[in-house]
Amino acid sequence: MTIVQNKLRQLIARSAPPASADGLWREENIFFVGGNLPVRDTLETLFDSHCQAPAELFHLTFGDLNNFHHGEALARVIKKNFNAHLVGRFDYPAPPYIIERAYAAGVDIIDIPLTVFDRALSRERELAMEERLHALEYARTVFPRWSVVSTLVAGEESPCSTVAGIDALLSAGVVPLVTVSGRAAHYPAEEISAIFAHLDAGWRKHKVTVKPLLPLVKFATPLVDARPTGLLRGFIDKVHDRRLLAASDLRRSLRVKQVEESFESAGL
Repeated sequence: MTIVQNKLRQLIARSAPPASADGLWREENIFFVGGNLPVRDTLETLFDSHCQAPAELFHLTFGDLNNFHHGEALARVIKKNFNAHLVGRFDYPAPPYIIERAYAAGVDIIDIPLTVFDRALSRERELAMEERLHALEYARTVFPRWSVVSTLVAGEESPCSTVAGIDALLSAGVVPLVTVSGRAAHYPAEEISAIFAHLDAGWRKHKVTVKPLLPLVKFATPLVDARPTGLLRGFIDKVHDRRLLAASDLRRSLRVKQVEESFESAGL
């Protein structure tokens, strides 16, 4: 992938709405869906927009533990009615049973953002870094390889700390995703650019499956796919997407079936 410097400047300057459990909007070919929204009205809105131009990715932000069941219901109807990958984001350290239920409901990729990797800064902002790391570790036992993501935000800490976070997450088998804060303007442009160069190099070194996340990468980062475009490439990509999605759905079905059989054998 290549870094588009002009796009990086635009990302730093723009004020994109943060992912929210109460919001619903579309950016390019991504639906951002709040997990606290009513199912029927949300589904109608998604259908109307999807019919005009199919979305390639659904990004669902779950509400707090008391409202998780709303997002769980939305995940089920999205997975049932749309043939696209579903990212589920938790802005808190989701406990194991919530991670299990999110996966069973249809979430293909889970994102538990660290935001910053500097432990002192994370503690100061009450981001519960250690608890989030434990949640990411458990999610790796539930979701397929390279389907557990953690977002870091360039500009919210020193670039060297973000780079260290990228390396630590990759070593733990977690996909690092980096977005950009307006505070990145306080750092030299080449240092912010170097973060994304390091991210891309890390993905390639560890052979990370980034393909399902490409719509989000294109929207939220200055990285763009350097491969040539065209009808043949588009067709190959769609076939590959369908294979990844089918494999993900089959794995989920088998895991849920095994859990149900375990409960039945235990008389529960």
